Amino acid sequence: MSVLEKIAYRSKQQPLVPLGCLATTVAVIMAAKGVRTGNAPSAQFWFRWRVGLQGFTLVALVFGSIYFDKTFTEAKKSDEELAIEKARIRQNLWIEELERRDQEMKDRQKRADLARKLMEDSKKD
Repeated sequence: MSVLEKIAYRSKQQPLVPLGCLATTVAVIMAAKGVRTGNAPSAQFWFRWRVGLQGFTLVALVFGSIYFDKTFTEAKKSDEELAIEKARIRQNLWIEELERRDQEMKDRQKRADLARKLMEDSKKD
């Protein structure tokens, strides 16, 4: 994946984080504009908003990470459970195959014993 594709992918996973970053950037730009023009109350207002928006972004990042970690873990568990189930099915198929082969050997042994018995009976007569 390219850098832009990764950014788009992560933004879809946690849409509040890029919005928080964008809002924080706007607040910093507005605060810088207030400082440059000498409007201290406006600059102070936007600096406070910047701090609040950074906090919002951090909280969104943490809770989004927790949420997606749980989602990914559940999906991973289901993949592991599917793999275990597949292994059980293979094991059962293998056991059935061994039992079938064992039954074939027993049937061949019975036929061989019956053939020997018939040969012995025909020699005696």
